[in-house]
Amino acid sequence: PVDLDRLLVMTFTNAAAAEMRERIGKAIASRLRETPDNARLKLQAALVPHAQIQTIHSFCLSLIRNHYAGLDIDPSFRVGDEGELTLLKADVMGELLEGCYESGDEEFERFVETYGRGKTDLGIEEVIQQVYQFSVSHPWPKKWLGQCRKEFEEEGIEHFSQWGWVKFLIREVKLQMEEFGKQLEWAMEVCREPGGPEVYLPTLRDDRETVLRIGAAESFEELWERLSGAEFGRLAAARKKDIDPEKKEFASSIRNRVKKAVAKCQEQYASQTVEEMKEAMAGCAPAVRKLIDLAEDFMERYRKAKGERNLLDFGDLEHCALEILYRESQETEGPVPSAVADELSAYYEEILVDEYQDSNFVQEALLKAISGERL
Repeated sequence: PVDLDRLLVMTFTNAAAAEMRERIGKAIASRLRETPDNARLKLQAALVPHAQIQTIHSFCLSLIRNHYAGLDIDPSFRVGDEGELTLLKADVMGELLEGCYESGDEEFERFVETYGRGKTDLGIEEVIQQVYQFSVSHPWPKKWLGQCRKEFEEEGIEHFSQWGWVKFLIREVKLQMEEFGKQLEWAMEVCREPGGPEVYLPTLRDDRETVLRIGAAESFEELWERLSGAEFGRLAAARKKDIDPEKKEFASSIRNRVKKAVAKCQEQYASQTVEEMKEAMAGCAPAVRKLIDLAEDFMERYRKAKGERNLLDFGDLEHCALEILYRESQETEGPVPSAVADELSAYYEEILVDEYQDSNFVQEALLKAISGERL
């Protein structure tokens, strides 16, 4: 048994939080009607208005209000509305690009040639905003941008396979191929059933070996070789009258989906040779470095503009909460949960997150801190 106020329940919208609180209240009230003398249920009913059922940003805001002393913000800050912040971003971006054009920077000109679309700045504004938004979805944005820059400047194209995003790509393909193997195994099980198209089994078995072999690649070069050489044979004709048409269609449709998905991977990752990819990456490296610089410049200008207006956005709420929940440690590498995080972790018996798959890296770091986990 856990008291309601010892649960932390996080959602992504105020409407979901309100609905959850209402449903919990109704459920407790219903149980109380059955056992009106239950003292524990009476306590839980009294705790419903005080239950910590809120959005992640409401939690962050409450945390900041209670612990703002250690933050470099004015305690009278307000959270800007979406329209106001959109206009502010547009103004900051305009000033940034105007200054770059006036400087006559050759690297900026190359960046524009690489990422520009048509006769307007929309394309380059969009890509700068994308990198900025992705950076602030990480717990420490400047550190993430620095790592991106390091891949080009220090590690060099010869270490292409060791770049973070290349490793991520390999892991992603591995997961896909593992799933394709499971789907093909499912199709094989149906083929073995009474009325199943057993004649498909040899081809499906070969297909499964193909995708699992791709998924077993340990380097990008190995992945490229196995993807580029992947082939799928033709299914044998299944004309026997005792074959169930639905099972035949089921196995065939699974195989077609897998073939299309593998073909897409081939198009994305194996349409050029590895050397051609490296050459292309080396060629665009200056433009990418400039993109990283511009995203970081935009971040600083936008932060300053918000500070002048005493505004915070939702991303700021998350990062301010991170500052409260983590501290640097001399004994360990990287930040560790703070005393505030330890206090919250000791208080809450359970932390429940609605639609957890939609959380970003910052939100996950917040949740780990208050659940007593290390990053």
